[in-house]
Amino acid sequence: MLLCFADLQEEMEGMGFEEEEDEEEEMVTRNDAAAVFKGHTGSVFCVSLHPDGALACSGGEDDRAFLWRTDDASVTMECKGHKDSVTCTGFSHDGKYAATGDMGGGVRVWSVEERQPVCVLESSDIEWLKWHPQAHVLLAGTSDGMGWMWRVPAGDCKTFQAQSSRNICCSFLPDGKHIACGYEDGCVRVWNLKECVTTSSMSPAHKGSVNCLAANSDGSLVMTGSEDSTARLVSTTTGKVVVSLAAGMPRKVPPTADDEDVTQSTPLSVEDVAFFPSLPLALTASLSGAVGVWDIATQKLRHTLQHQAGVVRLRCSSRDPLVFTGCLDGGVRLWDVRGGECVREWWGHTKDILDLTIASDDSLILSASDDATVLVFSNKSQTLHCSQ
Repeated sequence: MLLCFADLQEEMEGMGFEEEEDEEEEMVTRNDAAAVFKGHTGSVFCVSLHPDGALACSGGEDDRAFLWRTDDASVTMECKGHKDSVTCTGFSHDGKYAATGDMGGGVRVWSVEERQPVCVLESSDIEWLKWHPQAHVLLAGTSDGMGWMWRVPAGDCKTFQAQSSRNICCSFLPDGKHIACGYEDGCVRVWNLKECVTTSSMSPAHKGSVNCLAANSDGSLVMTGSEDSTARLVSTTTGKVVVSLAAGMPRKVPPTADDEDVTQSTPLSVEDVAFFPSLPLALTASLSGAVGVWDIATQKLRHTLQHQAGVVRLRCSSRDPLVFTGCLDGGVRLWDVRGGECVREWWGHTKDILDLTIASDDSLILSASDDATVLVFSNKSQTLHCSQ
């Protein structure tokens, strides 16, 4: 016997089968972005914000970098000439210059006002790129362990003696005369910029690669985060580890209908660290989804800001006791570090967040993602509570 569609539908409903709605039509993707930059055709690895907040610079897997407006995401200049993925961007302290660096070692510096290149610099494969906080001096760390320092726009170059492993991350000390660098072999070294010599060394500070580091307000300590799942406070004068913090320990996975809570079997990498500017606190972000808020005086954990996915970026407010987090679930969250509460969140990405930056007055948040976009979020409207 043949059944028409209506009869078949009725029979299936009678057997307990309900018609399923089209999930794609039913699903409404939340997008809180005030502007969306779509100039890239692959993952966007980095984004930086001009000091006045009007311009952004992004770089990506497509070997391209752009200067673009944050109000409407319109391109003001494509930074042409890169031949490999652009993994680093940054503006000088006064916003006069923008720098872009690629994995092949190409570094280009651009005049923001004139929208043209001012110098082309060459190094080995770039790991990080940073402007001096008070001068037109650009620094880079490379995969062969070298450190590079250029005077812009002249292009004069100094180098720091090559180490045995990748020079992965860097932080300026507050005096502007020294930097701390973290290496793949777990070592941390403090360099005198004028003499290009090491003033202290922690060898090794970690059992795994140093992924990130930050200096405190007086330059006496650096906090390091590693793939060995720990964060450490290290003296910049003696090179000794003050304390080791279990910042990337396994987290509990929420239970399913059939299972009890499951704890992940292996500790996870620490991806970002920060000293809070206005409180005696330090923060650590881990792929476990935990952001630890640590009391520096007691060296104890005060709060855990727990996320449902790994956290790759921390950005502290310079005005309020708040921290912004960028996560592998595509969400950006705002937390009060005093009580550990999530006070707001922003959504719009469909893939992992890879980089995050905020305006100096906290009014704008920019997130770069694996989904080939950079989203611009406004932090001016009414606070929304987290749903996580």
